[in-house]
Amino acid sequence: MKQVLYIGNVLNQGTRRGSAIGFELESLLKLSDTHAYTTTRKMSLMHYLCKVIAAKYPQLLNFHSTLPSLEAASKIESKSLAEDLQEITKDLKQAKNELDASAEDDPVSEVFRKVF
Repeated sequence: MKQVLYIGNVLNQGTRRGSAIGFELESLLKLSDTHAYTTTRKMSLMHYLCKVIAAKYPQLLNFHSTLPSLEAASKIESKSLAEDLQEITKDLKQAKNELDASAEDDPVSEVFRKVF
């Protein structure tokens, strides 16, 4: 990601985008669409980036092995995640309400509130 940011800043040098501290992940899709035409063939920015990484940072070529759960995670639908998050948020609010309500109860509740 640092290399992509660096290349983006070099390409955008002299513009307001030339000193970015980050980029949107959607921008990665543009790496294959940005081409340089040489005398022998056209090369995408993605091809160039892969060549640079292979030459200077060969240890990064196996980065995918550090992401074993990525394939499984990619199969989870965002709608399902949103529903789960909503349910957790609702449960947390209910727990907070019960904790607040226990403030009026007997001394046993005070011990419970400290632990909770």
